[in-house]
Amino acid sequence: MTRSRFGIIGAPVLFIGVFQLLEMMLSPALPLIQRELAASPGEIAWIFMGGLISSAISTPVVGRLADMYDKRTLLLTLMAVTSAGALVSGLAPNVLVLIAGQAVQGIWLGMLPLTVGLFRDTLDPERGATGNGLVIGVAALAGALGLILAGPLTSALGYRSLFFLALAGALVAALWAWRVVPATPRAASGRVDWAGGLLLGGGLALLMLGLTTSSNWGWTAPATIALFAAAVLTLGLWTIVELRTGDPLVDLRLLAGRSPAGVTAMGFVFGFASFGLVVALPLMLSLPAETGYGLGADTLWIGLYMFPLGIAGTLVAPLVGPMTRLLGRRAVLVLGSALVSAGTAVLAFWHSSPWQVVAGVTVMGLGGSIGLTSGLNVVAADVPADRAAGVSGVVFVAKSIGGTFGAQLGGMVLAAGTVAGVPAESSFVNTYLLSAVLGLLAVGAALVIPAAVRDAQGGHPVSAPATKPAALQGDTL
Repeated sequence: MTRSRFGIIGAPVLFIGVFQLLEMMLSPALPLIQRELAASPGEIAWIFMGGLISSAISTPVVGRLADMYDKRTLLLTLMAVTSAGALVSGLAPNVLVLIAGQAVQGIWLGMLPLTVGLFRDTLDPERGATGNGLVIGVAALAGALGLILAGPLTSALGYRSLFFLALAGALVAALWAWRVVPATPRAASGRVDWAGGLLLGGGLALLMLGLTTSSNWGWTAPATIALFAAAVLTLGLWTIVELRTGDPLVDLRLLAGRSPAGVTAMGFVFGFASFGLVVALPLMLSLPAETGYGLGADTLWIGLYMFPLGIAGTLVAPLVGPMTRLLGRRAVLVLGSALVSAGTAVLAFWHSSPWQVVAGVTVMGLGGSIGLTSGLNVVAADVPADRAAGVSGVVFVAKSIGGTFGAQLGGMVLAAGTVAGVPAESSFVNTYLLSAVLGLLAVGAALVIPAAVRDAQGGHPVSAPATKPAALQGDTL
């Protein structure tokens, strides 16, 4: 079996890129799906909500499973289940089956922490850092491409083609992984904390459901408050169970360490701060030029304006390793966080011409990719091998929750400044400025993280391992 480092990185990165692309293409296709399946607005909302909840539940569970079992087997299993979800969605005769398919497909996000653990086990630290960078960069590029390709593909081939194209890409990635990804030794002993998984999954599901429905029900509606209260109680019970369990799903004591806590906080803040870009910018770009701040862009042009976000992230992510060796990892973490804040600040003060918008989007793309890649590298270096994938899963869940929370807050800020159905320029400026301020919180989180690699026991600086992982002894590029 050929086990090249290129293949070990390439197969999961291709899979992640395919499903990130599909996720971004679905949003512009929703009106077409609604018409063809005669779905109500509430049912359409559940297409995204089902996947969002399943990804929040499955990501930390997959991360822990990756810490305990052979990552090759788990990788292929995850690819198979996700592909089955895409097939069900593509063949769905009605919206309920489509929602079920999306819920199954939503577990693809568990691939992100799984790859962190896989790269740590099978690659040397330098190439593992490059792999983490490519995961973040390709995901950013796929997100930007999705906004551009959705319109032409659905117009020419229909919305079902999106699922079948993703399925084809997933099968190529699975075949590639089956040929090149080696088995990995079992890193952790013990059992899966299923009680902790059920409580964490239930708490996250209630929290995400409350966040996604608050825009329709209102933040102070009894149903919204009840969901949040139930989420707090469930997650509180989960915390008690995890602290008393000898082999917890998420080691909260480990998570409280400076490196895991700092990276998790950065993930949450990055997700939260991105709402200015995700919520406000497409709406502002679509407004008529006569408003003085809109650019009259259609769906295709909005995607083109957002495209530099993915290009910048893809180009800079593989350079994070060399930047870290040159500047030190804390400096790189601070740089990424500062650029996220600076990108939205640019949009707040300069957004009247296309080049200004492109400049702001590019700066934020650079910052997000640098910050997340360097954060994942910190987790891979500082967290014990039998917990690296699990902690990475928590980071991605925190980012997802932060983004969902931020999207709702962004909608509230825009709604507060809307006159005659059109948001005022000041409401967009306020949204961008709030994103910029939140981005500065990530700088504070980055400063908490130790400047040097820490060992798992005493927290003392150590040197990065220089030897090849056992899985690749004797392999060539």
